Amino acid sequence: MQLARIHHVAIICADYERSKRFYTEVLGLRIAAENHRAARASYKLDLALPDGSQIELFSFPEAPARPTRPEAQGLRHLSFEVHDVRAAADELVAHGIAVEPLRVDEYTGRRFTFFADPDGLPLELYEAAPTENLDTLLLKLEGALHLREVRANAVQIEELLDDDFRELGVSGMEWTRPAIVDALRDEAFSERTMSDFRVQRMAPDIALVTYRAHRAAIPERAAADSLRSSLWRLRHGRWRMVFHQGTPL
Repeated sequence: MQLARIHHVAIICADYERSKRFYTEVLGLRIAAENHRAARASYKLDLALPDGSQIELFSFPEAPARPTRPEAQGLRHLSFEVHDVRAAADELVAHGIAVEPLRVDEYTGRRFTFFADPDGLPLELYEAAPTENLDTLLLKLEGALHLREVRANAVQIEELLDDDFRELGVSGMEWTRPAIVDALRDEAFSERTMSDFRVQRMAPDIALVTYRAHRAAIPERAAADSLRSSLWRLRHGRWRMVFHQGTPL
């Protein structure tokens, strides 16, 4: 047997609406599916993480509380990787969530901290390995939005675009995140290239990206060049595009 990855982690909560708000509004996880099983008086909420793994949030009537202290045998805690542990921890504190002081892993040198969900389930924030600077990271993220395989995948697009995303297109039309996802399903794809790529840090959690884009010709339309600008925002430990504008040349 060869295991590929963890597909999902299942959690049983005491108060479904309370835990749903926590995992979607505080931690920012995307709802992939929500189902109510009347025969079992139970909800099942599928929450997607950017890497494709999921959390399944269940509600069962009169489920017993989970003992967390002292630590017992079995599953110990659930850990989420973030790019900036301090920024993610500060967001939790702003939501009124108690967070333990940051610590450093003596083996990896990376920072981590613990907090708890509404039922006391121990959760961890663990800092990702420093592999690239901000310019390199945003070049990769912005470039991904020009790739055929990404534009055709609604899940990947939704992970790259912030919930508050807005775009002013080269046609002058304003686009929302749902409208962009819907429009790209039937897009006549053109190869795109970027040049003169620049990143300016506007604030600790905001970066402005500017570049020149070239769209190759296809039977449906001619080639075109444009100036592009994007605002990227760091939230819940990851960068997502919150605004984009294109100006035709």
